[in-house]
Amino acid sequence: MLPRVNRMKRIAPPLLIACAISLPLAHSQDYPSKPIRIIVGFSSGTATDTMARLIGTKLSESWKVPVIVDNRLGAAGTISAGMAARANPDGYTLYMASTTLIVTPIFMTDVPYNAFQDFAPVSLMIDVPTVLVVSPQLGVQSVTELVELARSKPGALNYASTGQGTASHLAAELLKSMTGIKVTEVPYKVNAQAMADVSTKQVEMYYPNLILALPLIQSGRVKALAVTAATRTRALPDVPAMAESVPGYEAANWYGIVAPAHTPASVVSKLHAEISRILRTQDVRERLDTFGADVIAGTPGDLAKRMKTGYAKWAALFPDEAKKVAK
Repeated sequence: MLPRVNRMKRIAPPLLIACAISLPLAHSQDYPSKPIRIIVGFSSGTATDTMARLIGTKLSESWKVPVIVDNRLGAAGTISAGMAARANPDGYTLYMASTTLIVTPIFMTDVPYNAFQDFAPVSLMIDVPTVLVVSPQLGVQSVTELVELARSKPGALNYASTGQGTASHLAAELLKSMTGIKVTEVPYKVNAQAMADVSTKQVEMYYPNLILALPLIQSGRVKALAVTAATRTRALPDVPAMAESVPGYEAANWYGIVAPAHTPASVVSKLHAEISRILRTQDVRERLDTFGADVIAGTPGDLAKRMKTGYAKWAALFPDEAKKVAK
């Protein structure tokens, strides 16, 4: 019989290897066994909140555990993102991310997270375009006519914006960059007020999300000129894409789930698989169709790529503001 010490030397390494292999699998098999929290950086009723609640409800139904949406407002979503980045990386705290996650650091210093180091991408869920609307009193019927009007009156037209780095700001500044027009930003704190002022021609143009815009478009209070997706959307099939007038234009917002960095790969994989399944169900697709969302159901790698390419695109548009956050 081998001496005890030799037996341990021979037996322990295989045991350790087996345990190391089985731990991630066990974690995945046990997950989830308690409530999951999805942190959201924006208020109830926003597209980010709507997506978190839709996915959260379906995850809870599938996995029979509570999924809690935790709205933490302030500082353009950076407070909530910082909380998520510092959370325990066990899969029980998730973050409802959007384009804002990678754009805000371009405009704000001392952001409490690094989008490319502090998060583990889980799922690229959907793209959601905004829609360019104008007051009917402006008298333009197309993007081409709007651009011609803006060129004839440099600086005379205003666009509503809900803040630097928001969808409305990015879409308008991209149009300025690609067409050379000069229009003036008018900041708003509330989307609804911006919409009301466009309808009465207090400002001439705005890029709201489709959820907010559709009732006013359908009632004729604002005129929809184009959607910011690369192609037309099912929610407004008769409204052209911006790219039909301005080739190469695209400013849709992506939405996805991220987890704190170092969340086990097995948990990320399980989350991604279930979220993708949910996004492909008929009732969820029908709900997403109502606000023009294009279902992507992309992999963690797809989300990581979208984050990097998106940051590069918007940082190039705002070189003076861009911060070197991507390492």
